[in-house]
Amino acid sequence: MQSQKTIILIVSVLLLVFIMQPNARAHTNDNKYSSARNYERTYTFYVQHEYRWFSMHACSLYVSVPPSLYDYYRSQTHSVSSEGGYSKFVTPNAVRSIAENIQNVTSNAPYSDEQFANAVLKLVHQISYVKSNAKYPVEAIVDNSGDCDVLSYLAASIMKAGGLDVVLLHYKERSPTHMNVGVYLPHTPVYGKWWMKPKGYEYNGKKYWVAECTSEGNWKVGDQPSSLAGAKAWIVSLETCEKSSPAHVSSSLDSSLTPSSISINLSPGPSNVEDRARTLNISGSISPAFSGQRVIMYVTQDGSSSKIFGTVFTDPFGNYSLTWNFTSTGTYYIRTSWSGFLNYAASDSETLTVFVGFYQPLVEFEVPEYYWGTGPDYTSAGASAAAYYGLISQGVKEFLEINLLGDGILLSGEFIILKSEKTIARSEQTITIPSYEQKYRMPRSRRPMTITVPEQTIKIPSYEQKPKHHLGFILRHNGGSNYSVSVRRLNDYNISQTTKQLEGKDTAFINASMGTTENTWYKVVAKMSKDEITAKLYDQNGTLLQSIATRDYAISISELGILMAYDKDTVIAFRNLKVETLDQPTQPVGGNHTTVYRLEWKRGG
Repeated sequence: MQSQKTIILIVSVLLLVFIMQPNARAHTNDNKYSSARNYERTYTFYVQHEYRWFSMHACSLYVSVPPSLYDYYRSQTHSVSSEGGYSKFVTPNAVRSIAENIQNVTSNAPYSDEQFANAVLKLVHQISYVKSNAKYPVEAIVDNSGDCDVLSYLAASIMKAGGLDVVLLHYKERSPTHMNVGVYLPHTPVYGKWWMKPKGYEYNGKKYWVAECTSEGNWKVGDQPSSLAGAKAWIVSLETCEKSSPAHVSSSLDSSLTPSSISINLSPGPSNVEDRARTLNISGSISPAFSGQRVIMYVTQDGSSSKIFGTVFTDPFGNYSLTWNFTSTGTYYIRTSWSGFLNYAASDSETLTVFVGFYQPLVEFEVPEYYWGTGPDYTSAGASAAAYYGLISQGVKEFLEINLLGDGILLSGEFIILKSEKTIARSEQTITIPSYEQKYRMPRSRRPMTITVPEQTIKIPSYEQKPKHHLGFILRHNGGSNYSVSVRRLNDYNISQTTKQLEGKDTAFINASMGTTENTWYKVVAKMSKDEITAKLYDQNGTLLQSIATRDYAISISELGILMAYDKDTVIAFRNLKVETLDQPTQPVGGNHTTVYRLEWKRGG
């Protein structure tokens, strides 16, 4: 009888170990984008509803992360100057939906706080342990990897979002150093390994129990790895952790999230000439059309960190609208995001690439005759005037340059020219020319005479008519299977040279300025291969406005251009801009295989 009980006990323990193995039931959906282009993950955790060992209930948690939230945290500073700085990586609000869904299961279970903490540990144990630099929790979820500190930041964030009192435990005297989480419970842990005495550390009159976040050992609250026996832990308070986040991941229990969508559009707003400020109206809608939903607008300028520009709530029809004021020129990337609602996944709008033109009009001016001398004295004396003229003339500017290998290339995208409502009247600008020394040699004199020219102030009148700039989409066949695409800004002189070049026998181009109007979206499609050269311009209704096409002489054409003129202070925006290579399939699967490259504009453009 005793032997039979022993066999039953052994079988029971083995079965329990199998159930609790981190890889036995856990599923992590590595990498992948949903139809809404989100990062999707699936985790499994367990809850014990009664005190019997075999009352385990397995739950699946589906998590969806919008790319904008991942990019936001990835662009934040990851440096730490002091031990207290670790707390900035704990971001409860960003993962609060995960905490809420776990609590929906654990809140009615015995020792609910402990079971909630153990469920969080079970989730974190499913993320691959990989030695890495510091990461925020959202990064850990998307990358599906991290080391002890990264996993601890994620676990502490979810636990804190669920209302637990937690700290970070830093074993900095150990080699290598280590980190895990300390969890305050009103009782001694009851679900830890029965052969281990629960381990905790006193801090501010409370005992914080060890919560090991690395996967080896299937640790529960109170379990301490033997490698940490006797190690001293420094307590890192989380009072200064992140109090709010721009958005949060979406999650659901036991069923996949339903995709959602958010649109984005822009239109010009009133502008202030004196303040040189301009305004754009950013608008759109979410689907499904929920009311009172928080929409975030992210703006990145010239490759800088992703910044939150504004927050707005949807109206009863799911629409939103923001006003964006800006004063500086350059390239901006704008997108909006919604964190989802109920079982709907979060979603991002497409990214609008916005070029803000230069405010200053091109000027002409005269300088004193002594500037037109020769030699080194002229070079130094005329530096201010020459540099100023060079600045405002703005020669060729490359926004994009990409080289591709394939049997052909296809460029497509939409653009809009946003007309400014302000007018620029004739005005005067002032430049200051510093004093300098000029040497003269008098007749029959052995030594030159030095004359000091005083500092001069020159008034520069501007043109009444705004000068034009041009945007060129240039596709090139560089020989063989080598193709390239460039997007360039050109001034009047550069465009005259470019059109002369494009009018050659081996070139083709269309002028997208013809037949287009401001504040309207247009689509451009251009294809270049050895068999076909086409360029087409469509309006927002899909009506073909202009086109060129050739097959007979396609092999002789090496350059295809699409040119568009605009005022210097005009705003131009692009969406759905991409390049595709047209590679012949290696197997007869039908049609061409297409590799898509979404364009990333050069920084500083």
